[in-house]
Amino acid sequence: MSQKPLSPKTVAVHAGSRLVGSTSQPLAPAIHMSTVGWFDSSDELDGALDGKDYVYSRISAQNTSLLEESVAALEGAEACASYASGMAALRAVFEAQNLQAMDRVVMPADGYGVTRVLFKTLSARARVELHPLILSDPEAPERILELEPKLVVAESITNPLLSVPDLRALAQACKKVGAVLAVDATFPSPYGQRALALGADYAIQSATKWINGHSDALAGTVSGSRERLAPLRSLRLMGGDVLGPFEAWLTQRGLRTLHVRMKAHFENAAHVARRLAESPLLERVYYPGLNSHPNHTVAREVLENGFGPMVAFEIKGAGRPEGFRFLEALKVARPGPSLGDVCTLVMHAASASARRMTPEERAAAGIRENLIRVSVGLEDPEDIVEDLLAAVAHGVKR
Repeated sequence: MSQKPLSPKTVAVHAGSRLVGSTSQPLAPAIHMSTVGWFDSSDELDGALDGKDYVYSRISAQNTSLLEESVAALEGAEACASYASGMAALRAVFEAQNLQAMDRVVMPADGYGVTRVLFKTLSARARVELHPLILSDPEAPERILELEPKLVVAESITNPLLSVPDLRALAQACKKVGAVLAVDATFPSPYGQRALALGADYAIQSATKWINGHSDALAGTVSGSRERLAPLRSLRLMGGDVLGPFEAWLTQRGLRTLHVRMKAHFENAAHVARRLAESPLLERVYYPGLNSHPNHTVAREVLENGFGPMVAFEIKGAGRPEGFRFLEALKVARPGPSLGDVCTLVMHAASASARRMTPEERAAAGIRENLIRVSVGLEDPEDIVEDLLAAVAHGVKR
């Protein structure tokens, strides 16, 4: 008995769902937008529900798997888990530690303000003690030994003051007291530092920044051993903090040119920092590659391929009004709260990255109202310098 032709309604639903007869291998990965997969075999479907294949994108998805494989390889890690943002990745690391009441967590006192607010919230909820420390201080490892924390979160290069902690010393202290060391290595990217090789248990990236490199996708990653990543994957499955397929595809597209881009970003940042250090309009220039930087010696040992793509400086005699006038006078660089783009991005630190810190926390960290952070782009470095100095002069003009 011949089968009745399908209704046009049914054809519209099912036609064009499979490519037949092609053995072509696309050079660029496909974008797998479907959230659901199906199988001819019920046994294969059953296995897929345990993660053996792609059946539902909250469990696993093709584009996120490709990105995770790429990031893990760059980080020198066994495994990687991706998230919808860098903040989601940081939260996942905190929650995966199963911290109990009165456990201690150490984090940078001079790091990213939103991370501090997140950890204050999570710590209060779990009744965990949060201890902000200047982790670039040579005495920081000794303080870790005294505190005996369960979790230490460090930044490879702090945001926005560009301090560089000795991750090797921190890792040794953490191992002595049984603490987990998680490192937010966003600023140098895997091009500039492989935190796991220095003793970290987790390497965290806001892949929105340098890994993506084009300001067109939010993403975060956590890399480490398969054992360390297992609880994070379980929590992600239940919590649904998954990265979308298009964002994963965009991020991996950016990752493919990471080393070419970062080499230029690093070189431009070094040039910009040296030139800015000559200006009488600036009170101080922060850049780990300058001999004047307090962590210059450590930076030479824990950073690879240079000293990073970020520069910060303090405008002499300026406050917030002068800082805002500076931003408005920029012609080449763009005032924006993020970083990692091919375009130079500039922000007033106290009102952006440190916005959610209290005035007392900013003062303790050394973040003043005249501090400017620069994510150095791929423009001609002299054009960047001239733009920054002209804007500084405009900002302080009375």
